[in-house]
Amino acid sequence: MSELLLSSVREFVKRYVEPVAVKVDREDWYPRELVRKMGEMGFLAPMAEGLNLLETSLILKEVSKSSGSVALIQDAQGELVTEPLRVYGDEKEIVEKLSKGELIGGFALSEPQGGSDVASIRTRAERQNGRWVIKGKKMWTTQGLYADVFIVAAKTGDKGLKSITTFLVERGPCTKVDKIEVMGNRGTGTAEVEFNGCEAKSVIGGVDGGWEVVKYALLVGRVAISAIAIGLAEGAVEEAISWAQERELFGSKLADKQGIQWYIADAVAKLSSLNTMLKSFVKAEDVFKDEGRIAVLKYVSTKVATEVVDRAVQIMGGLGYAKGSKSERAYRDVRLTRIGEGTDEVQLGIIYKVLRREGLQYFTDNMSI
Repeated sequence: MSELLLSSVREFVKRYVEPVAVKVDREDWYPRELVRKMGEMGFLAPMAEGLNLLETSLILKEVSKSSGSVALIQDAQGELVTEPLRVYGDEKEIVEKLSKGELIGGFALSEPQGGSDVASIRTRAERQNGRWVIKGKKMWTTQGLYADVFIVAAKTGDKGLKSITTFLVERGPCTKVDKIEVMGNRGTGTAEVEFNGCEAKSVIGGVDGGWEVVKYALLVGRVAISAIAIGLAEGAVEEAISWAQERELFGSKLADKQGIQWYIADAVAKLSSLNTMLKSFVKAEDVFKDEGRIAVLKYVSTKVATEVVDRAVQIMGGLGYAKGSKSERAYRDVRLTRIGEGTDEVQLGIIYKVLRREGLQYFTDNMSI
């Protein structure tokens, strides 16, 4: 990312994201106008604006330093909805409106009986009078409360992953939406969405080609959520360092205590490693073909970032546990990163699958940072 672009993102975050971050979390408030502003600036769906995955990741990281909720909105809108539509769909006008924030999108994949096991979805699509009609219930749809359009994964046969098709569905009387209360990432409109005989606007990626669309969205999403985790940890550590340098304790600054210095140094060392991993793995030309590399990135970055945020809260003490602090908010927000877009256990399963196929040397020789 060029210094000019990075500077523009940081200025945008300082001017528009930081002032509303507490309101978004405390009031569970969806920042509709901010979404439009991000679209105007080209930060909402960066890959649709011609930026690469690394640049997109660094934008997400900067946003999440101030607000994990706003970063998750950006991830859902940009990486999970706009990006697969751009690559696999024919709805150029809708892609443009999504990238500009004129429309809100939701990625409807997970269901009440399962999320990680995509082959087990029960939502079905059937041909009726030349149109695809969809029936089923989806869970954990970020922006579901406010979405104008949805990417919906549905079964079009009985051959597991080979019978999944993805559709573009517009919100209407056939959609029933119920809010889901979550502990973190508030203000993102997480919802249960029921499709009661909805006619699809179009097929994305061809009939029975939905697994490729879903897999692509999840790979991009896993990189994005890794960047969000790192950004949340950086924001929390920055706050903790500032607090330690100001807080008086037993006649000296908290930052003068060796134990606190070690806490801070350990956090900084881990963040440095995570940033190196992110930049090294994501800039690889074959990143979308290498689910092993992405699984390693997501597993390590989200787990370590969670540990770093916990350490920041410890340094902050009671203030880190209190509502209103960035560390407290990050503590709740970062926990989702080890669940969304595939749990820790799913990532470990992918890593082991690649290990069995390629051998240990694959990881030791090809994935060094």
